Amino acid sequence: MGRSIARAAAVLAVAGWAAVAALPAQAHVQMSPTEAAPGDPVKFELLVPGESDAHTTDVALQIPTGVLPFSFEDQPGWKRTLEHADDGSIATVRWRGRLASDGFVRFAFLAATPEQEGDLVWKAVQRYDDGKEAAWIGPPDSDNPAAVTRVSAAARRQNAGGEGESAAPAAGGARPATPVQESADDGGGSSGTLGIVLGGAGLVLGAAALAVALRRRPRAVA
Repeated sequence: MGRSIARAAAVLAVAGWAAVAALPAQAHVQMSPTEAAPGDPVKFELLVPGESDAHTTDVALQIPTGVLPFSFEDQPGWKRTLEHADDGSIATVRWRGRLASDGFVRFAFLAATPEQEGDLVWKAVQRYDDGKEAAWIGPPDSDNPAAVTRVSAAARRQNAGGEGESAAPAAGGARPATPVQESADDGGGSSGTLGIVLGGAGLVLGAAALAVALRRRPRAVA
């Protein structure tokens, strides 16, 4: 009896693997980067592949709490609309257009990440022109997983759009000091010294010109 069950399980396992191998690969909605630094302006890219014989016409992305989008890249052929939360922050971004069944599209935007570490779960819903939809909102091991970005202090800073600090951290995790530029009216910088030098030179040249003029002045006839 035990051997029969083992043989049946082996047959089913082989049949199952064959069935899986025969299925076409399924692409998921993805978000890059998968890791980002806290409190950093980051360029995010949402990759949406065709998942059906129908055409994708609508993609809605829920913005995770603490993420603050501030700039969007226009995608030709697609119209973008924003839905705001009660506090005025962007809650959902929706793109409407038309995607070929065997194509894919990228939607890029700049956003500041939260100050605290943790996972950003990007829940998205993809709708087709035949009325069907795919909800990418599940856990990582599900058939319809939501994309995830890990916010970690170990991640390299992007400083996308030049909105934050330097993108290149110094050795040991410390950020390099930002050079301080002296203002023109600081009174003790190079600009002030240059003004004094030029002023002194002007006085010297003026005195020399006056002396030449006096020497060339004709003497009065007695």
